Amino acid sequence: MIDVTFDPTLANTLAQSLKLTAIALPLDLQIGDLTRLTDAKNSYWGLKARYTKSGGASAEFAAVTTSQQRLQQVLATGATLRVWTSVNPADQLGWGWLCSQLVQAQFMGVIQRIQIPLSGPVMTEMGPVFMQNSTIGELDEPALEHDLATAKVVTAADWVAFSYHWQACYEDNAALRLILGGRVVGVPQDFLDPLVRTCYRPEQSTAQTLGRILDNYPIGMPNWWWQYRIDQIAKASVR
Repeated sequence: MIDVTFDPTLANTLAQSLKLTAIALPLDLQIGDLTRLTDAKNSYWGLKARYTKSGGASAEFAAVTTSQQRLQQVLATGATLRVWTSVNPADQLGWGWLCSQLVQAQFMGVIQRIQIPLSGPVMTEMGPVFMQNSTIGELDEPALEHDLATAKVVTAADWVAFSYHWQACYEDNAALRLILGGRVVGVPQDFLDPLVRTCYRPEQSTAQTLGRILDNYPIGMPNWWWQYRIDQIAKASVR
């Protein structure tokens, strides 16, 4: 059994706390040109590297390429995969992409999927509370142990259907992809800028603005993307 997630933080928790074999696929498919997955020179890699400070565009591309290669090696063995997803666009698009890989590889093994709710009532030592998380990477060990029991087998016919949806998103290749009304919708790059503007204060730091955005709009967009949009709004405000 190999666990697969599109959230590196979750993969680390599964490996370190639950002692599971986990593969992280940090594809961030809700953002940018999707042809970048096979294009090391795509401008996306440089943009992300500028804000993640991870070692440059080549390092960003190499990390994603390595994770894809590891997945292909696992698919070749026919091992059972257990895939963790949420309602976030990164997870939904990642799932569609993964299904396309299963179809292309003519995978003959078993696929299980765990669909994690990011909000809802939970019981704590202090009593019932309403949980709200931005990503599945925020879930703790007890919650993940509970979610293990919710895994459901996904049929090969369903892989094909999800792969068609991925192909449609790939061909549309919008600048940004969000979940609106339960559907993946392509939108312009500046679509979320009005949300950023409600949190932006010229006299405050990027970190302060980012914190306000994450508190007010926990919609699963990565921090580095918000930082990029904050910078764009800051530059526009001084023109």
